[in-house]
Amino acid sequence: MDILLTAFKGTSSELLIQGSKYNTLLLPSNKKKDIEILISVLQKHEYDYIMSFGQRPIIKDKVCIETTAQNANHKINTTADCIYLIELFEKSGVPAKLSHNAGTSFCNNLYWHGLSYLAEQNLKTKMIFIHVPFTKNIKDITDFSQKISNVMCLIANDF
Repeated sequence: MDILLTAFKGTSSELLIQGSKYNTLLLPSNKKKDIEILISVLQKHEYDYIMSFGQRPIIKDKVCIETTAQNANHKINTTADCIYLIELFEKSGVPAKLSHNAGTSFCNNLYWHGLSYLAEQNLKTKMIFIHVPFTKNIKDITDFSQKISNVMCLIANDF
């Protein structure tokens, strides 16, 4: 399975994907450049799965699996199996919940444009956006990172 992990530079999401054995893409937290970079990468290579990570301030030691991106009054849903992802996170020791609100800024913007591009190009790539806690809200960053890595391995082994 060919997996691409994305994260925003200088955030807890970057810390959680560092050292991954999968392809990683660190984004500069610039709405326009983030999209340009992601689309440029997707034009060169088709992945089976894209897992995008961003941070959400109010969660602690858990993740939120985002089902939907929104642009004005338009919504687009992921084709990834979110319930299954929750099961994988829970199996790996990370509490997880579904969220239908990817936010109003960088995370939602990346998710919207990524999902839109995949749909427009009729690609089979599954994309999911996962919110993780700020670093200060993660009890043990090394342990949490290892658990996130375990989830990625489970996904890769299932496809």
